Amino acid sequence: MILVGGILFTAFLLWLIPVLANPFWDRESGWVRVLQEGKETGRYSMDRDKTIRILYGEKNYNLVSIHDGQVSVLEADCPDGLCISQKEISRNGESIICLPHRLVLQISSGREGETDAVAY
Repeated sequence: MILVGGILFTAFLLWLIPVLANPFWDRESGWVRVLQEGKETGRYSMDRDKTIRILYGEKNYNLVSIHDGQVSVLEADCPDGLCISQKEISRNGESIICLPHRLVLQISSGREGETDAVAY
């Protein structure tokens, strides 16, 4: 019984040490930072699915979706709507930009981005 208890206690400690070394708010999925006119106006965890309405001025808006660890723009009332057609983002450093609303959605501290090109 003492041997089994010792093994279980050691296994628990081996599981607990990495969990405590990597805080819950800094998991793999990371955060999406909302920047308007160069200033951070919000930060949302990508662990929870949610829809966020981001206002620009009195009437203008962007509707942002966080779903399954990915971020996308669902709706925007800007004239060109290019932010809606940008692909979903999920990796560290990726961003979606809406120039008319001066909005940047940027992923920080999540999965590392993949190399898409190398210049020599």
